[in-house]
Amino acid sequence: MNSTFIDALMGKSHSGIPVWYMRQAGRHMPGFAKYISQMSLQKIIRNPKIASEIAIEAVDRLNVDAAIVFSDIVTPLEEAGLKYNYEKNSGPVLKGPASDLKALDDERLWFIKEQISEIKGRINVPIIGFSGAPFTLASYIIEGKYEREFPRTKSLMIAGNWEATLNSVNNLIIQYVNAQIEAGVSVIQLFDTWVGVLSEEQFNKYYLEVLANLVSYIKAKVPVIYFCTDCSHLITKISRRVRPTFMSVDWKVSIKSLYKAEKIGIQGNLDPVYSLIGGERMLSQAEQVLRDAGSMNRYIFNLGHGVIPGTDWNELKKLTEFVHSWH
Repeated sequence: MNSTFIDALMGKSHSGIPVWYMRQAGRHMPGFAKYISQMSLQKIIRNPKIASEIAIEAVDRLNVDAAIVFSDIVTPLEEAGLKYNYEKNSGPVLKGPASDLKALDDERLWFIKEQISEIKGRINVPIIGFSGAPFTLASYIIEGKYEREFPRTKSLMIAGNWEATLNSVNNLIIQYVNAQIEAGVSVIQLFDTWVGVLSEEQFNKYYLEVLANLVSYIKAKVPVIYFCTDCSHLITKISRRVRPTFMSVDWKVSIKSLYKAEKIGIQGNLDPVYSLIGGERMLSQAEQVLRDAGSMNRYIFNLGHGVIPGTDWNELKKLTEFVHSWH
């Protein structure tokens, strides 16, 4: 197995800088484009042969150092009984009222486990499992879709039955990541995309303990990468109290300053608009990111968010080659 990615995660000696991309198996890839023109995203995700083909295509075409399970952030919520429509410009939108979440078992998650088995049988790279983190996943239930200020989520958090909701979502995440770990993923990435809407006080009072316990639970089994956006004001607390194996940060964070202050593993953080633009501007900015990373042993190159639709996969391949050749 290509061990560069795992060695970087664990802080072991390795040559070269590992690289993969959030949303690397997306609409920019020919295979995905073919299937999404024929069937819904939900059907693709629940077809292990097609889903694994899409996950593997990204590794083969881009020459990245890890595969990621092909799924969606609301997939565990759908399997727990909620229904979502996928709208082009706003992502998943809850269809109808939220209901109590059903437990996730092997029968409900068979397609995720089988996809992982298919990937393992066909390529020899680490597989990244993933889930939304509790705050972000709860927001998809409470708001029903992306909302800029997350008013209903924060209102429930401050003046409602937040603890019960958060614990219910947290239990669902545990069931979901356990299924992926049992199937053979090497690491779990938690996506807390919307946590940056919380103030430090709100984060500490209403969320820190649950998040820290979840990360500790998963870390006892596999490494954990924690991703958040617009969360510069929370990074010190996350690093020191939540203590993920790695922090994956957006392009607004100085990885050089973060590493100097926290000595934590770092993933990131090229602004994905540069990969959309491509060419010399992309490579020049990637060089700056790599210079900021310096000689960090615990570093993985990635974008600061997911690949933007419309990105040319050939440009991503050039970016991978550039990172791999960096000295």
